Parts: sequence; structure tokens; C-alpha cells
Amino acid sequence: MPDPVTSSDLPLGLIRSASNTERNIHRKLLFENVDFLIDTLTAAHSRRQRITPVGCPGATPEQIARKRSTQEANCRYALINREYTVDSDSPCPCNDPLCGSDDPLDGVAAAVLSGAVEYPARRFFERYPREIVQALRDQHGSWEEIASMDQEQLADSLKEMTRGRGKGRTRAARLQDLLEVVGETHYTDGVTLRDFSRVKYQTYVDFLATLPGIQEGDGWWLLQTAFDKPVWPADPKIDELLCSLGLIKPADLHDDAGRRHDLENELIDRLIAPLFRALATHAVAAKTDVCGEDCEIKKFLLTHRLRQQQGEPTGPTAVDVFAGAGGLSCGLEEAGYNVQWAIDIDSDAVATYRLNHPGIPHENVVCEDVREIELAKRIQEAAGEPDLLVGGPPCQSLSKAGYRSRRSNDDEYSILDDDRTNLYTQYVNAVDELRPKAIVMENVEGMVNEVGDTDIRVIDWVLEDLELLSETGPGYDVEYRLQDMTELGIPQKRERVLLIGIREDLVEGSSTAEEVLTDLPVADNSRTIQQGLSGLLRLRRGAGGRVLTKSVRGQKSDYVYEHDLDSDTDLCFNHKAREHPMEKDRILFDEALSPGDTGWDVKYDSDGEYAEYVEYDVGTADNQRFGDKYRMLEWSEPSPTIVAHLAKDANGYVLPDYYEHARPDPARADPERNRGITPREAARLQSFPDDYIFLGTFTSWFRQIGNAVPPVAGKQIGKTLNAVVDAVESPVMEADSAGADEAVSDD
Repeated sequence: MPDPVTSSDLPLGLIRSASNTERNIHRKLLFENVDFLIDTLTAAHSRRQRITPVGCPGATPEQIARKRSTQEANCRYALINREYTVDSDSPCPCNDPLCGSDDPLDGVAAAVLSGAVEYPARRFFERYPREIVQALRDQHGSWEEIASMDQEQLADSLKEMTRGRGKGRTRAARLQDLLEVVGETHYTDGVTLRDFSRVKYQTYVDFLATLPGIQEGDGWWLLQTAFDKPVWPADPKIDELLCSLGLIKPADLHDDAGRRHDLENELIDRLIAPLFRALATHAVAAKTDVCGEDCEIKKFLLTHRLRQQQGEPTGPTAVDVFAGAGGLSCGLEEAGYNVQWAIDIDSDAVATYRLNHPGIPHENVVCEDVREIELAKRIQEAAGEPDLLVGGPPCQSLSKAGYRSRRSNDDEYSILDDDRTNLYTQYVNAVDELRPKAIVMENVEGMVNEVGDTDIRVIDWVLEDLELLSETGPGYDVEYRLQDMTELGIPQKRERVLLIGIREDLVEGSSTAEEVLTDLPVADNSRTIQQGLSGLLRLRRGAGGRVLTKSVRGQKSDYVYEHDLDSDTDLCFNHKAREHPMEKDRILFDEALSPGDTGWDVKYDSDGEYAEYVEYDVGTADNQRFGDKYRMLEWSEPSPTIVAHLAKDANGYVLPDYYEHARPDPARADPERNRGITPREAARLQSFPDDYIFLGTFTSWFRQIGNAVPPVAGKQIGKTLNAVVDAVESPVMEADSAGADEAVSDD
């Protein structure tokens, strides 16, 4: 087993340089999303190493006695293994020899047999002594029976179990000493450590420290792994990783305390043991140092963030308003922009943005309502005068789905009265005060449609407000168009309004807004779902999870290769398939729907055999209505628009079995693969790279992805605007120019 790095390898000076704000926000981000950290650590180790750690937190005697049933209480090696069923009778994939142990004495005996170790984390890789204990218990039954054997009998038995590999007498002597102490203690009745007396945790450790070869640190480790107590043992090697993560300060590295109360208080009890084991495994077994740039957990490391924030920034500066999960920023960064500030009101989206954009200080990714802050002032304080201001105001009020939803609950509802319709004014006010070289606004096609019978289009309001800016300073040459994202090489039929504005003093020396839109590259052929999902795991219903070990077969598609979507990780994030528990849904998926079909086809364009399963209004045979509530996708076509509604269900995005419809292989075909797309598949169809991690709940992943601007679109827009934003310096505003909210005098 490779030795972990020493504290001298840690960039302590860099860690100490972190501001309290950066450290505190990062610490909070990790604690709120600790499941992702645990699963990423576990999956990275599983992918890299054959040897799994012992100390399975899902199978301690105490836990089995309490009959915990939640998945999170189970071993994470089971959860990241997509072929393993948690409630099955098969052994846990971590292969801990003591899985299913009925007595904490088993774990204690294994520690005594292994002898002293340098630090507790090493005990997670002391597998051989646990195999001996397992064999001993299997052959002789209870510890009472083993204790009744004399030393010669016990030594012979151990010699047989270890195939004559020596140390039989030494091990027998250690075991007899242990069993004698256990038999005499008043904390339990007999030669067992079941039903240990209700005492303070320190008393457990004091007792364990009286056993041969057990130090205080081992005692805290055993209290967690054998007795299933929610304690966090202090360990020098784990502490180094905690320091790199930003969960403890450098001053705490050499704290002599036996346990870390602060971590215990921050974590839910059921997460302490899985996180401790995952960190210990990484600290002991990783071949890179704890903050290496090729490490799978780097996005979670405070040290990685601090390194990314070092040095002089290059490229045009940008600010992202209504940033969501950061799709547009992701694309702009790929195009060479230096995104310096972002804001959104969705806390999950902000957490996702922060994790995936380590070069931006946490305090510059703001979770607030733009209507309740001085937007331009906050931007100036953090980013000065940005070259580019981008934004996609919330579009639910203008989208078809949002409009239907509001009207269904309120017959008096009007888009024009919806507060969200006017959120764009916050963006325009910021443009007025900052006067960036260029602006980009993205929104749904409803922005250019007439609102009812009013002859009003929201895009006209936007254009009028932008036109007024010329009265107080440099105005903008503005153009918009309805852009089909398939033309930009994205495997999705997604029509969005793209509005480009170029400051008028730059137009003569560069491109007009119309030319920028015209210069956007157009793909030769439409990308398909099959190209978009190239290389992703083919999951069955209910399979997958937060993090899986990736196993890619075959060549990647041109789409994946061109945009380098899969090269920065060997793991697969956010790839979880719905179970689809309703029988009628499974019947529709497996028997009624063919690729390209909708619920309307099942109702009217067939022999009617399955019409009874379509229990909603699809209109008539001549007038289709909401026909796509059920829809089976076609591998050879682009996807329909990825929408936030996927958070509610994926029945309109049913992916047919790959081995039946995309690459026919009767031996591998399985109707269990007829299921709604996963968040990772939705992210691929939105052009997010595979290492882009979405935080929050399963439904939140879908919402963030559906609301996002495709990163590839952001990259194409950014590249086309490069010549404009690099043209000249920002203008000097007149000292007496009227502010955005000031009346202009007629005098």
C-alpha cells in the first residue's frame, strides 16, 4: 500500500491565505453536500484500486440490531455499484470479512491480532486479521466456546486457518489475553461485547485501551467501526485531507484530541462513518497527493480553489446575471472569458455553480434576489467594469408549460402581470449603469410571441428599454433572433431567443450585433440522441445514483470528441434512472409506445389496445392536445427541448432500450431499459461536460439542467464576440450623466 503524503507536502501557506469568507462558505458547501463527497471518494477509489477497505459501516452488529433500512446507511461501495441490489442476499461489494458480524468483539479481536499500526486509518486495510476472525467464528461458533480452548488448541486452529504462515502461538496468546479481559469486565455479561453497558464514549475507549495492542486512537476507531457510535477519531493522515478540503484549519493539524467534536456536530450521525472511511481510504491509498490537480475530488478541495484563483486573470471579463447552474458561464470560460461574478436566487443552482467554477471566489457567486440588492454596485465592487454582461431572466412565465400551469389554477392570470415577466428590467438597469462593451440575453421563444390578443410582445419592451439607454450615454446596437440550438451542434431541438447588444462606439471598429448573430457557426448535420449519449452507461429502471464508476465501451461520437465532454473524469455523476413504479407507465413504455410515438398515437393512431392507459386529455383524432405527456424518443433524432418539468416526471422523455432500437442485439435487449432519461443524459443533451456535478436533490438536478443555457451555445457566442469585447477600453461617462433612476432635466 503506498504511503500517503506527509504534512510537509501540504501547501499550508496557501491554505492559511484563504479568507474567512472563502473558507466558511466552502465548509458550508461541503457539509450540505457531503453525500456527493463520500460517493466521489468511494467511486474514485473503486475505479483506481482493487483493494477495498474493511470497516463496512453498513454491517456493524449494532446497526444490524437496529435494522436500519435506508440506503444511505448501507456501504457506499454497494451504492456506486450499479449491478448490486442493496437489499439482496449477496455479500457487500466491499468484501469486508466481518460483514454480518453479530458481536463487536469480532472487530476488536481483529485489531488485537493485527497489532499496533502507525495511525488508525491504516486499520481500514488490515483485512487479513478479519479473515482469521471470520474463519475462527465459522469453525468454533461463539467467543465463549473459543475462550474455553487452551492455548495449544487455539494455536493449532489458527495455524490451520493461516495455512501454516506462522505466528500461531503469538496470535493465540493475544486472543487469550483479550478474551480473559473481556470475560472479566463488568461492562458485559460473558465473553462478548454485545450489549455493552450504557457509559460515556470515553469509558468505552478507556476500556479498549486496556486490551493488548490497542492505543487510544484505535479505541476511537473501534468505537465507530465495531460499536457503530457516531464519533470522529482524530487521525493525522485524515486530518491532512480535511485541511486540504478546508474542513479544519492548519492550526488543528496536530491537535492531540482523541476525537473531533466539531465534525461530529456538523454531520448527521449516519454520515460520520461513511465519510470517515472514504477520507481514510483516499488518504492511505491515493497515488496522488491530497490536492493533486488530476484527483477526482479536486472540485471539493479548498486548495484546488485557491490555486485556481491565483495569478493574474486573462481574457475579457464577464458577469452572469440569473446564472442558474452556470451553463452560460461554463461556455464562456471555454471561450477564454474570465467570469468574475454571478448571481441566482436558486440555492441549489448557486451551490452547483460554486463547485464547478472554482476560479471564482465563493463570495462572488451570490444567492440573492436581484430585486432586493443594488445589482450594478455589487458587480462593480467585485468585477469593476466588465466587458460582457450576460443573463437569462427566469422564463417560466413566458414558457408554454409555465403559462399552462398558471392558467390552470387562475383563469384571471396574465403574463403581463407576472412579476417574473419584468425581471429583465433589473438586467437593463445594470447595463445602464455599467455600460459593458457587449450584452447577451437568452430566453424562451415566448419572449417574441404576442401575449394573447394584446399585440404586445415582451421582446419589444426589452428593445424599447435598451434603446432609451442612448439618452444617458453610449447606446447599443441590438439584434435578436430565434435560435435553434441544433444549428449550433447541440443534439436537442431547443429554440431560444438570443439577443446581442454591441455598444455603439465599438460598432465601427468591429461587428454589428446582426453580424455577430450571423457569424455563429452552423453545424453541417443535426446531432442525434445517440451521438449525445455516446459512452454513457446503459441503465435499467431504478439503477444508477449520484456517482458511479464509469465504464465506457466503443468509440465516442464526434459530438463528445469535438467538445471534449468526457475526458476530465473517469466517474459518472448524476446518472440515476427513475423506477417508474406505476404499472400503467411500464405497460405504455414496454408495449404501447414505439420510438417517435406520443400518448396521442397510443390513443388514436393504433388499434386502441392500450388507449385505456392514457388517462389524460390528448384532444381528438383531428385536434391533438398535450399529446407529448407520454413520448418515446428516437435515437436517430435530436432530443426535444430539455425542460425543468423533468423534475416532476420523465414520461415525455422515454428513452427506448439501446440494444433493441439503436444497436439491435437480441441477446442484450431488455425492456427494463425503456425508461425516462437520467439527469446526466439530460446534461449531455444540454452539452454539459461529464465532470460538471449538479448538487441538490434528484429533482433539483433536472430543474437546474432544464433551466440552463447549453454550454456549447455559450462557447459559440463567446468566441463570436471576442473581437468586439477586445476592441477598445470602456468609455468614460460624463460626470453629470443622469443615473438610471434619475429624471432628466429639461433645463
